[in-house]
Amino acid sequence: MFSAAARDAAVARHMHLFPSRLIGPLRFLNPVALAKASAVDLKHRRTAPPTAHPAPRPWTVER
Repeated sequence: MFSAAARDAAVARHMHLFPSRLIGPLRFLNPVALAKASAVDLKHRRTAPPTAHPAPRPWTVER
C-alpha cells in the first residue's frame, strides 16, 4: 500500500483516509483497494528500468 501510494494519487488519497481515521481497517484493506495497489506496483515493476548491480569489490585485506 505504501509504495503504491507514492506512485498513484488515488491510492494516496485512500491511504490518507485511514490514518486520518475517516475510514476503518476493513474499508482500508478491502479487496478493491488492495487490487488497485497491487496493479499500481505491478505496473511500476514492468516499466521500471532494471537495476544495475555494482561490480563486486575485490577484497584486498592483507594480514
